[in-house]
Amino acid sequence: MYQLIYLSSATEMFTKEKLLALLEQSRPNNARLGITGILLYSNGNFMQTLEGEEPIVNALFKRIARDPRHQGLLDIIHEEVPQRDFPDWTMGFRDLSLDTTVPFPGFTPFLNRPLTPGEFADVSAKTRTLLHVFKKTCSSLRRA
Repeated sequence: MYQLIYLSSATEMFTKEKLLALLEQSRPNNARLGITGILLYSNGNFMQTLEGEEPIVNALFKRIARDPRHQGLLDIIHEEVPQRDFPDWTMGFRDLSLDTTVPFPGFTPFLNRPLTPGEFADVSAKTRTLLHVFKKTCSSLRRA
């Protein structure tokens, strides 16, 4: 199993409708490719974890890198992992910019709750740290 985590910035802010359209397109493609993961969005910033077979993840990442909707792509982690961190999520999603949750297909309340050790019991240490830093950073930016 292979995992890739990256950060990027949107070239323009995503509306709720644009985010939903992105998810509606990505989830069936990811399911077909055997890709799982999570997408975080906050005030124009993305953090995404992709998991699957290495050649498939790398090909998808190359396609994402060519997407004109974002810039400043930063590949954080790309490595073999013993198992998926998000095995049931074709693309778990959380918009950290929103103050409320919107239930829609594939929505996960993963980052809606306080980030306690129990929330991360089965997530690798590196992913746990990155997700926590992303949430904390984006939350403090929102307050600024």
